[in-house]
Amino acid sequence: MTYIWQPADGSYIESIVNMAESHFQSEIDTIFKPEPIAYSRNLTLAIVNQFYLPTTSLVAVAVSDHKLLAYTWASSTERAPWSDDPMVVIRMAHVDLTIPVKTRVKLINDMFPIWEKFAKLAKVPIICSTTMRKDQNGFLKLHERQGYDIRGSYAYKRINLE
Repeated sequence: MTYIWQPADGSYIESIVNMAESHFQSEIDTIFKPEPIAYSRNLTLAIVNQFYLPTTSLVAVAVSDHKLLAYTWASSTERAPWSDDPMVVIRMAHVDLTIPVKTRVKLINDMFPIWEKFAKLAKVPIICSTTMRKDQNGFLKLHERQGYDIRGSYAYKRINLE
């Protein structure tokens, strides 16, 4: 399967929200009340920030023949409560669960260098990726193979900014 990664624009918001609803909403709906309008609004703001403040927000999509296969969303404006060190926090890393597992793994592996490139652009030395999915072992194992330090459901990586 051939696909390309590119920055998201407003035309992808509906597809991103639909993917989140159909594949991942069940992971949150016992805790949070899913609000597609809130998700659309927050994505829209992130995409606008990506355009006007490119070191603060990242929303990238993987597409094949105009079909959304995956997306990732990151922010560089967050910090841990115990430190003033800036972090790139991965807000979302979603893939279409109907595509073959091998392609899903490849898409997730594609995200790691996208995150690192964004962190370097933003001059932020720490990347933090987390998951709240019940089945998280495979996702975190992929992080570990990329040099992330796993702490519970959190994966941290300090990168060289040079």
